[in-house]
Amino acid sequence: MEQQEIVKLFLSKGFQLDSPSLDFFSQEPSKIDSFLKEIDKTPEKPSTVSLNLVKSILKEKPKIEILKTFPQEQKNITTENAIQFFIDRYEKIKKILNGRMDLVNLVSINKISSKSKKFSIIAMVKEKISDTSSIVVEDLTGELVVRFQEKISNVIKEIVLDEVVGLVCESSSEGITVSNVVWPDLPLSRDINKTKEEIFCLFISDLHMANPNFKRESYEKFFNWISQTSYKNFYIFILGGISSKKEDLEDFFSRLPKDSEKVFLRADADPDFEEGFNITNPSLINIEGISLMLCHGKFIEKYSNIWPELPAEKIMLNLLRKRHLNPTFDSGTKISEHDYFVIDTVPDIFISGHFRNPGILNYKGTTIISNGSFITQPIFWMVNLKTRETFKLDFT
Repeated sequence: MEQQEIVKLFLSKGFQLDSPSLDFFSQEPSKIDSFLKEIDKTPEKPSTVSLNLVKSILKEKPKIEILKTFPQEQKNITTENAIQFFIDRYEKIKKILNGRMDLVNLVSINKISSKSKKFSIIAMVKEKISDTSSIVVEDLTGELVVRFQEKISNVIKEIVLDEVVGLVCESSSEGITVSNVVWPDLPLSRDINKTKEEIFCLFISDLHMANPNFKRESYEKFFNWISQTSYKNFYIFILGGISSKKEDLEDFFSRLPKDSEKVFLRADADPDFEEGFNITNPSLINIEGISLMLCHGKFIEKYSNIWPELPAEKIMLNLLRKRHLNPTFDSGTKISEHDYFVIDTVPDIFISGHFRNPGILNYKGTTIISNGSFITQPIFWMVNLKTRETFKLDFT
């Protein structure tokens, strides 16, 4: 049905369509009759039909759009594809760093000479030299040993192998020293994105129902709470770690509200379970203009050993500032021609399970959330995407 025909049909019924609702019915003409029948039952009929009214009457829930998936199969690692993998990472993060004003006199490593006094480079960290404040870095033209000046020597703890950073350097007879480290980071000024209508997103994970320490009482408290909810647009994100037993997953999903949208991200220990909207681990999705980076954070766990003093949400913040979910390469790293774990799209919400250490913080317009668990602290989070308000749900 052409748009002109749709407009005439609605005008004949006494309604005008705004542009978003006209676009909706142009894409979904089969829903016109249902809408007109339902709106005819309403006591007060509006003169103008808005998209929010259409979704309300048709009980249309905002759609989930997959923005980015991550390859789940690891290729046989050859020298050639490993080189291509790291070149892809370098080029993607270099593109982000090129916009940083604090990287003055930017040069490649092979252009550094005895005349270079103050300059900047964008390089990948190849090695951290033990018991010194020095690292070996490389770009596509060569490699270099640099030493951190004493005033920033503590920053070396934040650096991990294989990440790409910007380094502001000074050259002297004693060698090349680093006076400032510039991470890709998030843009300084970002709007806090919000949806036009209320959408409540609950994030839950790490039930570990087959674990002997599973807190059954907290589990029942959770279902007592959720049975009393009455949110119109209610999305439940299940971020893995439910159980190794399929019957436990069946029990859990069967008790969730029937009118809620379920999004399931399976962790390695969870059996295959086709229920709700299945996504891969990790995934970047979009709901009404809000981007959510979702993961079960087992692959992030190694950074707890690198930064043992940091809570989970600050470990996630460090990775977000590096614009990479898993920069340090190891035998478990999935590899292809492209490094998909580069965070090229900045998420509005970044959330992970697995750490079992609940925490939340906000950084430059991004909400960072780490879930608890039903074997440690059964504390989880819900976000209203319209207000970006977060709610702490404690089932202890």
